Amino acid sequence: MPDLTVSLEWEKDKQGTLTARTNPPLAVGTPPDFGGPEGVWSAEELFVASVGSCLMSTFLYFADRFDVPLKAYSSVSTGRMEKTPGGLRFTSIDVTIRVTVPDEEARERAAPLRLREKIEKYCPVSTALNCPVRVTLDLHAGAAPAAKR
Repeated sequence: MPDLTVSLEWEKDKQGTLTARTNPPLAVGTPPDFGGPEGVWSAEELFVASVGSCLMSTFLYFADRFDVPLKAYSSVSTGRMEKTPGGLRFTSIDVTIRVTVPDEEARERAAPLRLREKIEKYCPVSTALNCPVRVTLDLHAGAAPAAKR
């Protein structure tokens, strides 16, 4: 895999713009708790989001590899930050993943594949961290939950 490069330009106050490849620009800034603007992503939010996104990509890889049909995938990632003698640090990230497969047969086929263990082991973002990442995987059969708006 090639090196990944992201550029950042300061815009004003405590806000800048990230760019990478052909992706749309992304406004980023200092968290509001530290005097930053509302309505832009903070580095801390992006950090937690990168864990959730990487776990999803890793899950989708294994679902495809083992022919697990999907109806829905959603997750919620929560990063815990604490003051330590070395400064403010992430001390854990909890990710709850909810996956819906079409039917009970697909769920029974997926259960022994140990997908949670695989994504924990092979997600390159979460394995690079210096804090624990705890993953909960809820695998359900049936209709996908209604989309959130």
